[in-house]
Amino acid sequence: MSIGLNRDLPGLVTGSSHPAPVRSAPAAEGLARAGRDLANLQLLRALAASLVLVHHVAVYAQTLRGAGRPWAVLDELMGVWGVAIFFALSGFLMARLITRDPPLVFLAHRVGRIVPTYFAVVALFAGLFAALGLELGGVSVLALSLAPAGQRSSPLNVEWTLVLELTFYLGLFLLAAAGQARRLVPVAAAWLALLAVAFPLLPPDSRNMMPPPLYLVPVTAACAPFAGGLLLPRLIASGWIRPATALLALPFAAACFVVDTAAARWLGGIAAVLIVGAAVTAPPVRRQGPAARGLIALGDWSYVLYLTHPPVLMLANWACPPHWPGPAYAAVCLAGALAVTALLGPVDLAFYHRLRRRIDTLRPATLKRALAAFILVFTGCALWGSIETARNDWAESRARHAIALAGGSWGSVAAAEAAIAERGLALPALRASVESMERISAKESLVTAHAFDPAAPDRGLHLALFCGGRLVALERPRRMRRDLAGRPGYEAMGQQRVGYRVRLPAAACSLEDTLALVVDGAGLMAVLPIPPMARHR
Repeated sequence: MSIGLNRDLPGLVTGSSHPAPVRSAPAAEGLARAGRDLANLQLLRALAASLVLVHHVAVYAQTLRGAGRPWAVLDELMGVWGVAIFFALSGFLMARLITRDPPLVFLAHRVGRIVPTYFAVVALFAGLFAALGLELGGVSVLALSLAPAGQRSSPLNVEWTLVLELTFYLGLFLLAAAGQARRLVPVAAAWLALLAVAFPLLPPDSRNMMPPPLYLVPVTAACAPFAGGLLLPRLIASGWIRPATALLALPFAAACFVVDTAAARWLGGIAAVLIVGAAVTAPPVRRQGPAARGLIALGDWSYVLYLTHPPVLMLANWACPPHWPGPAYAAVCLAGALAVTALLGPVDLAFYHRLRRRIDTLRPATLKRALAAFILVFTGCALWGSIETARNDWAESRARHAIALAGGSWGSVAAAEAAIAERGLALPALRASVESMERISAKESLVTAHAFDPAAPDRGLHLALFCGGRLVALERPRRMRRDLAGRPGYEAMGQQRVGYRVRLPAAACSLEDTLALVVDGAGLMAVLPIPPMARHR
């Protein structure tokens, strides 16, 4: 995420050991604007982080405590909008920095901003969770590398944005190292064109895979606000962006309510770029009064808020009695997340400033060796994970083939069970069910389920959803379900991912006549029960 990067703005590097270089009049004007818009950008960071926080409070309340989500459509989009604002801010700032800093320094600053704090937060909460007898999440080499290796369990469950950010930074570094940093505008425009062309051609699951494998990064819908942010300095300099431009963001934000999530990332990305551009050109917010100073400080600390709030929400669930209602849990979550941010945010900024000064004093040969090691590990993990993701995609194609061979056009539970039994394809007893089915927008419904085989914990199971006798979704388990670990029959689950969250086009079928089953790699199947209470309008 481009959070807490305000000190990287030209002329605003606190404690810099060397003076800013002499610049032309247009560049000097741009630097002066950077000083004016700093407070505005920090307020946007605070807003974006708050949107993501509220979204995750609602999701965790539902997942961990079974609480309802009275505004599911809105809180789902709050997460989309918050990330879009962060990416648009990042693109805007990187467009400035890539032409200011030498390529090695640019990449070193970016890696230094993201990676050490991330490792520190993971280590802090891993130790705390271990002391409390809790499990933090999927800690693996691929997850910790923050490389684009495809979807997998991660310690904090928000790493996908960091994966994209680091990939963006590495791409910009390669562009600058090739002496093409001045061609950033046509490159960004071409990237947006590629995203637009690829969007209708990609399978729905590939448009919104988070994080994507390396081969899908250039065409992932979430990249749109970053690519648009790269164009902002040129658009502002050309007079296309004004403070009133923020009003143009409203129809794009409103349109997000009637499209699926992948399209909402596009529309929300356009809105975010317009909002960031308007904030840059608007008069600066005065840093007077406790409210303004507090929000600007929250913008400074927003990277810490982003990283720490998921484990804080899990700790709040552990600490809150089971009978507490959803609003009480939400209040504890919000207070806890803000308290931890206020405690660790200043420490994070002070550490980064010292690290940045250290980077600036390194010999070029030392810096080159360190970055070469980072690039080697990052790209190696990206290739490793992407190959594994491709194999998973192949397993999915095998599951589709098995369903087709078994008939694959069932309109009822009885028909599906009869066809499976007739062909001798029944799976042994599973711990599995569809837990919730709810409409989250005018265009989408969300199905939550889990499936686990106690006799074969490593058995790979795909969730297939049918409507009207037609297969409408096929998904492999992507989520760990810590809430199931203590239940009878789940003792062998360990770190196995057994949870599903599948988005269905609302037009594909009604929730009342959806059929769910699981299928393994050998083509064995089992119909999942859907309790009546799981179906919500």
